[in-house]
This record gives sequence, structure tokens and C-alpha cells, in this order.
Amino acid sequence: MSARNLFFGFDGSNPVLVDQMITEGELPTFKKIRDAASVHAIENDPGMGAGQFWSSASIGADPSYHGRYFYLQFNPSTYDIVPNHETELPGVAPFWHTLDDAGYKVAIVDWHRMYAKPLKNGILVDNWLGHDPLTDTQWFPPTLSEKGKKYFTGDTIGGGFAARARHSEKDFRDYLTQTFKRIEAKTDFCVDQIASNHWDLFVACYSDTHDIGHYFYFLEDENHELYDAALAERLHNPLRQTYREQDRAIARIIEQAGPDANIFVFGGPGMETLISANNALEEMLRRIDLGVEAPASTAEVAKNTYRNILPQAIRRRIAPFARKVRQRVANSEYQRRKFFSVPHNDNAGAIRINVKGREKYGIVTKGQEYDALVKEITAALATFRNPETGRAIVKKVVSIDREFDGPYRDLLPDLFVEWDRTDTARDFRKIVSDEYGEIPLKSVLRNGDHNAHGFFWMPSTAPDDTYTRPGDISAPVLDAVRTR
Repeated sequence: MSARNLFFGFDGSNPVLVDQMITEGELPTFKKIRDAASVHAIENDPGMGAGQFWSSASIGADPSYHGRYFYLQFNPSTYDIVPNHETELPGVAPFWHTLDDAGYKVAIVDWHRMYAKPLKNGILVDNWLGHDPLTDTQWFPPTLSEKGKKYFTGDTIGGGFAARARHSEKDFRDYLTQTFKRIEAKTDFCVDQIASNHWDLFVACYSDTHDIGHYFYFLEDENHELYDAALAERLHNPLRQTYREQDRAIARIIEQAGPDANIFVFGGPGMETLISANNALEEMLRRIDLGVEAPASTAEVAKNTYRNILPQAIRRRIAPFARKVRQRVANSEYQRRKFFSVPHNDNAGAIRINVKGREKYGIVTKGQEYDALVKEITAALATFRNPETGRAIVKKVVSIDREFDGPYRDLLPDLFVEWDRTDTARDFRKIVSDEYGEIPLKSVLRNGDHNAHGFFWMPSTAPDDTYTRPGDISAPVLDAVRTR
């Protein structure tokens, strides 16, 4: 059996490190693919993070055409924060459903933050051995789940690195061991599926560089304040070892697919040292909106208490209750707020403006008032700086209205605040502003975070167009399946 087209996805993969390891001779399979490919550098859409990167790639359009910017979405009707798998947008479907509807046989394994729906002519596996799954594993058809169990059971890291305390070298080794077992199990599954079927397109995605990049980046970046050369050597340079395991994995899949398979590789967004003021953004905005002396909101006090007292595992279990509490405080809190923060990736803060006719308690009129407010927020944010370096903490404020014009633009935040990570070896400890005072920041467990860079390799025989954004990459895949 075989696969006419193979698509490998590497969530969180860093194009600079991949190229470096290829040059150093550590990734022979990646090198062989790249040498025969048309190579394209991918830049994420402004202000966006990892979830949107993969959603846009699957849909074939920018985020204003699918409305997904993070795994948690703001609902303007309720002010609730909703996991995006709980909502569905009409008319939005990933490229593989287009192929499935046309009768092509397709397999999709662990695409990051996918729209998980059954296929008529193939298989789909979601949240099996991926990054921080939001749901239980979904197997389509459901009978596939019994087969899946033979490859991997008892996943001790399925809830993510932060699901329990991991501080010792033994903890790190155990986590890495489980990570590499997950890579092997997924590869075994993919090889067996290709061995037993003919596929028009087989998509195999790995998120292990995403997981390892968040928590072991300090052992890759020699300029990181936590860098420990001896520990990195004893652990065999965890991030690099993960790439080596993935290189061996895809070699096995390619061998099973046969020598004539078209090969696509998509990776990103990459990783760099985590530097973010996201956990201070709401306080920054409160001071800008209501004044420095205004007391913290009930919602903010409750949120901080909730996060400080309860372990993450418990917070996950009581998330539905926490969401109901948020809805209850919305009446009193948001009627007086012109703008506020909403959850987002650490690379950029996200701001929602309380717009009349869009938000339930909207008080800002779109047009002149809105535009003036955007200028006010932008200018105020520019006053905050890192006292350790004297540099402004904000690199750029991205206006969604200026960047996107799709039908679901209103589901996106109004502004993204990209943090300046230039010449900074550690996360912000506190930020200061002559106008708005000093704000301490809580430390976070992660030490690596996403940058905007990715890569796309496609067969050199494909049309030599320029592909620069995540939403560009589905078109050549569709063309390859349809014409081969």
C-alpha cells in the first residue's frame, strides 16, 4: 500500500534551528526533503500565535475568515471566555474536507487545534499525542480508537508539562522519555495505516517541539538567564534530540509510503526566549482606562485569587464553574469599561474594545470615538518600559481593522500588543511608566515561547508561487492531490 502525497506538520518547529541542524548533518531526512523541495519562509499573521497559525493553514485564509486567534475565545454576547472547540462557524472547513467531499481518501493525524469532524472516505485523529489537548482523543471513525490503544496507553504527559510539578533532573528525564515514546507510537500508527491502505493524502503532525520548546528552551539558548550547559549535555540537548527523533520518524513513514510520494513539510511558529507582559496587561489597561488610583475590579481580584490558590489541575476541572462566575460579574464590571484584555499567546497581549452594537454592554461608538481611543491606548502603552534595560516593552500595537477584512473579523481582538524581546535574556520582572506607575509581574513556568517564523517545503514540481503566510499553504496541497 502507499500514499501519493505526504504532509508532515511540525507544530512549534523553529526554522532557524532546523536549518542549523541540517547544516551540521544531524537531520538527514529533513535535508533530503529540503534539497529536493521548493522552500518558502512563512511569517505568521501580525500579533497571532500558534493556534491561529495552524487554523489559518488548514482553512487556507487569514484569521478574519475563521475567527480563531487563540484556544480561548471571547464571546461578545456573554463576555465569557470559551474554548474554541465549543464553537463552530458556518461555512468554515479545513482543506481536507474539500478533498474528502470530492471522494479522495485522506488521513489526518493530530493537526494542531483542528476542526475535528468525521471524514466520509478516510480517518481523522485529534488530540491524541499532541500539545495540551483540550478534549479527549477523538477518533473518526470511532472504531479506530480500539486500534489506537495498542500503540500508546497511559499517557502521563497528555495534560502537558505543567499538569504537575516538574523540577528535578529526573522529572525532566521522565518527561523526555515519554515524549520520545509518543513520537514512536504515532509513527508506528502512521506506518501501519499507510501499509494497510492506499491514500491520496496522508497528514502526520507532531507537536513535540512545541512542548519541549516551551519548557526546555533555556537549555538551547546560551544567552538565556537559566542556561545550564552541564544539564543540557546530560539531557542530550532536549530540543535538538526531539528534532532528531522526528527526523527518524518521518524517514520510516516516507519509506512505507513509497518512493513516488509527493512530500510537503510545514513547521512553526518557532520558539525563542519567553518575554511577555501578558499577565500585567489587564492592570495596565485598568490604569489607562479608569486611572491609576482606581481599585482592582472584582473580576481581577477573583481571577488572581483563583490562579494563586488553586493548582492548574483543579482549575481545569472547575473551569465551567469559573466561566459562570465570569458571566455574573460581567454586568457590573464591563458596563463601565471601555476596553479590557482577553487571553492570548504570550508573544502578544490582546485587547478588546467595548463596542456598541457588538458587545452586550458596549459603550464605545465605532468611528471617530473608536479611532481616538485606539490612539490613546497605543500612546499609553508606549510609556511602559523595562527598568532593567530602560527599553520600551511594546514593539508594536497591531490594529485588526487595518490588517484584516474577512467576515469573522469581529470575533478577533481589536488590538494585539507585541512585546519587545530585543536584547533581553529573561522575562520581565516588573514594568514601569512615569504616567501609570510600577507593576510587578508574576513568574511563569514556561521559558520558551513562539516567534512569528515558520517554513513550508513543497515538491519542486509544484507551481513556483510565493507562499508567505500560513493561509497560503493549503492551495498547493489541494492542487497536488487533484492533479496526481
